[in-house]
Amino acid sequence: MSTGCGGGSLPADFLKRIRGFKMGSGTFRMNVALDALPDFACLPGPGEHLEAGVVIAPTLDYMDRAFTDAKREGWSREPIVEMLIPSIIDDSLAPPGAHVASLFCQQFAPVLPDGRSWDEEREAAADHVIATVDRYAPGFARSVIARDILSPLDLERRFGLVGGDIMHGAMTIDQLWAARPVLGHGGYRGPVKGLYMCGAGAHPGGGVTGAPGHNAARAVLKDRSLPGRLRGWG
Repeated sequence: MSTGCGGGSLPADFLKRIRGFKMGSGTFRMNVALDALPDFACLPGPGEHLEAGVVIAPTLDYMDRAFTDAKREGWSREPIVEMLIPSIIDDSLAPPGAHVASLFCQQFAPVLPDGRSWDEEREAAADHVIATVDRYAPGFARSVIARDILSPLDLERRFGLVGGDIMHGAMTIDQLWAARPVLGHGGYRGPVKGLYMCGAGAHPGGGVTGAPGHNAARAVLKDRSLPGRLRGWG
C-alpha cells in the first residue's frame, strides 16, 4: 500500500503498521447496454424491484461457495452479482426501449492462481457473469447488446484500486473501528501534521455512506478551533 508520503517523513511505528495493511478480495465490474429489461423468474415483469439493487446471492451456502471457489480457482462458479438499472430512474441514459445496467460481482481473486492472467480471462469471466444472471432472469444474455468489462486488474489500472479492492482495505476485525486503517490513527488524523484520512480506508469502511468524510471533517473543524490549535494541530 502506498502512503503517498516520503517514507522519511513518517513515524517508524506508522510505517510498520501500514506496510502490514491487508487488501480485501477483488471485485469484477461490468456495465451493460440492454435492449430490454431483465425479467426475473422469481418476480416476473417490471416493477419496483427493478428500481433497487437486485442481488443474486440466494443463500448463505451460495455465498460461502462463492468465497471458497474464488480462493481456490480465482473466480466463483456461482458469483455474487448485484445489478442496478439506473436508466429506469433516468431515461436520458439510454434510447427509448433500451436500458443500461451495472453488474457488481464479488468473489474474484485479485491475482489468479497458476500464473493465469486477468487480461486473458476477463472475457470468459464476463461471459460467466452474464450466464449467471441469465439463470435467474432467462433471456438476459440475449438482451445484452454491449458491455464494458472491468476485472480486478482493470480496476487497479484505471482507478488505482489495489487488487480491485473497492473497500480500500480488507474489512476484517483487525482493520475496523479504531484500527482502521491502523491502530493509533483511527481518528482520521494522519501521521503528518495537517494530513487527514477519509474514504473507505477509514472507519467505518466501505459502502456509500459519506460517514468517513463526515467524521474526518469533524476532526478538521475540531483541530481548527482554539483548543485544537493549542494542542498543536491546525
